[in-house]
Amino acid sequence: MVNHIFLRVWLLWLLSFASAWATQGGTPIRIGVFDNPPIVTAAPGKLPEGIAIDMIHWVAEREGWKVTYVADSFDNLLSRLDKGDIDLLAVTAYSDDRAKRFQFSKESLLSNWGMVFRRAGVHVESLPDLKGKRVALMRGGTHTQALIELSRQFDAPFTPVYVGNFPQVLAAIAEGRADAGAVNRVFAAVHAHQADVVATSIVFNPIFVHYAAPKHANPAFLQALDRDLAALKADPRSAYYDSLRRWLEVSSTERYPQWLPWAAAAAAGLFVLALAIAGFLRYQVRRQTGELQRRADRLQSEIRQREQAQQHLNQLAYFDGLTQLPNREGFRTALEQALSAMQGTNERLALLFIDIDRLKNINDGLGHGAGDLLLQQVALRLQSVLRAHDHLSRFGGDEFVVIVSEIDQTSDAELVATRLLNSLALPIDIGSTQIYSSASVGIALYPDDATSVEALLKHADTAMYQAKEQGGNRFLFYHAQQTARVVERLTLDTRLRQALERDEFLLHYQPIMELESGRIVGLEALLRWNDPDQGLVLPGAFISAAEDTGLIVQLGEWVLEAGCAQLHAWQKHGRADGLTLAVNVSTRQFEGGRLVKSVAQALARTGLAAECLELEITENVMLIMNDEVRSSLDKLRGMGVRLSLDDFGTGYSSLSYLKQLPFHALKIDQSFVRRIPGQSGDTQIVTTILALAKGLEMQVIAEGIETREQYDFLRDRGCEFGQGYLMSRPQPADRLVDLLDRPTCPRSV
Repeated sequence: MVNHIFLRVWLLWLLSFASAWATQGGTPIRIGVFDNPPIVTAAPGKLPEGIAIDMIHWVAEREGWKVTYVADSFDNLLSRLDKGDIDLLAVTAYSDDRAKRFQFSKESLLSNWGMVFRRAGVHVESLPDLKGKRVALMRGGTHTQALIELSRQFDAPFTPVYVGNFPQVLAAIAEGRADAGAVNRVFAAVHAHQADVVATSIVFNPIFVHYAAPKHANPAFLQALDRDLAALKADPRSAYYDSLRRWLEVSSTERYPQWLPWAAAAAAGLFVLALAIAGFLRYQVRRQTGELQRRADRLQSEIRQREQAQQHLNQLAYFDGLTQLPNREGFRTALEQALSAMQGTNERLALLFIDIDRLKNINDGLGHGAGDLLLQQVALRLQSVLRAHDHLSRFGGDEFVVIVSEIDQTSDAELVATRLLNSLALPIDIGSTQIYSSASVGIALYPDDATSVEALLKHADTAMYQAKEQGGNRFLFYHAQQTARVVERLTLDTRLRQALERDEFLLHYQPIMELESGRIVGLEALLRWNDPDQGLVLPGAFISAAEDTGLIVQLGEWVLEAGCAQLHAWQKHGRADGLTLAVNVSTRQFEGGRLVKSVAQALARTGLAAECLELEITENVMLIMNDEVRSSLDKLRGMGVRLSLDDFGTGYSSLSYLKQLPFHALKIDQSFVRRIPGQSGDTQIVTTILALAKGLEMQVIAEGIETREQYDFLRDRGCEFGQGYLMSRPQPADRLVDLLDRPTCPRSV
């Protein structure tokens, strides 16, 4: 009995100590809290607790703060923060609009995103399903406005049911006052497991949770939080990670709190004491026993909730952290289950392998953060047009996979693929930039094309690869011939690497003429492959494969050094004085600043002067234009190397870039030259390019001149230089010597 009484006294002392701690001496600070478990739990009559509160306690102890908590609804706390009635808001999501009103801590407490839950029996699986529904939302919340704006984009307006906090959102759904509701992921992980509340596949608006202070307040409080929180997050054994584990996990070794048996023993002791004490003490003991029993019941309920939360967290292993879609493991599990259920039936299934076109260009041009935001928006759009029983996964990188079940004929899969492509037709806003995205889709059918997970996936991937080779933004069904083409492409990749090792590549040279005088002013180095089996192979048959595998970088460096060595050898024999060597450059050679190093090395090894080298760069360089590429171009020009923009008019050009970048010349693509002067459209394009170059003080080189009429047209309209079969076909070095010894080309004058 003495032990039981001691336990009661100890518990009361512990509660008194916690209350006293919150009001101890030091710098006074008023902190606003609202009920948002497990980040903050602000129950009436109790001290607040949760992840954000643990961090405040930790910092307050070190900084000497006297903490006072102010509990209110979230929107009221925002108003109080505006007025300076509180010094800190314990937790709020960062947004650009709020950053105009408040100061935010630089260190985030947690990353978070919005999730939509529905009432059992209500059909809500994608954003369009919210149309006309009643949706519970926390008044003033970041996710609230984000979901409203997202529903407008998908033409799915709903009726908001505003409440004060996330627990009230779930209550509104459970009580039938709302059909669905939005809460954040951290809250959902611990509390959204009621039998009559069901999670949907709708996720949106990834955000970061911060502490906030009034706009013009002394930043000392936030600076202290930033300093201490950064130190805690850098140490995996710190109180920060202890707090996360405490509130988001339930360890099997801590299934019950250690003091629960003591509480039960105290309850039993009080019950015995109640039998022994008469009069007014009997009532008091009965009341105390009831209170302890209620606490024990609450603890049991909390344990059950945390066990359910642990199960939910374990499921996160099967979902992609960026898009919240099932990941590769989640996809494989879903497909295995679907195929197993279809065994012995006549049912069919389609597997759609989706690759987002040109994501690498976006990562290189705008950064990987922009690429991540694009993938999140793409995931939302793809999910929004699928049927409820279709299964979308993020397979990795820029690849997604859709399992389309319950199809009767091939056209059903075709219809789904068309909807997926159409969903990406409108531009996607990434910050202030609009990006147009598209996809390549490969389709394999069960059981028509394969009956196993691996074979279906392989065939769908093969079909996607063929769709991408045909320009992207399309879908293709798998055919057996596609496998043969893929094998052929793999064989080509191997042969190219062997050809480089065996020195099977060689250069041909085509003269570049001054059109007015007919004088040779330069040579373009053109790569050829002397295949022992097929003979001389032109670059159109292998350059694309070299680009895809990255072998183009090594080939480009070989061309640079071999071409520079040949021109320098001619110069030493007095045959190429004043001539320049033009070498084609792939955009892949810019990666990591490698092109500058390759050029410097080739010039140093061969002894060729930098002003004798001209690099021809295609317009696609505009798609990867970033600080690194711009810096490489400036360094090359600074070395004295000439730069020309190749195939002008066939790719992507920005006039703002053209006037800023250090190019010396534009090269008119032969596709325009071929149809002049007969075709009025091409004639106008060529005339416009000539005028544009003159305005930008750039030289112009026309390629593909094959007739005297083309030559005269270009010369008469101010085109300075040209090359083509009319003057000379590309020739090996030994056959070009006679032409170099002549002052002019006979057919050009």
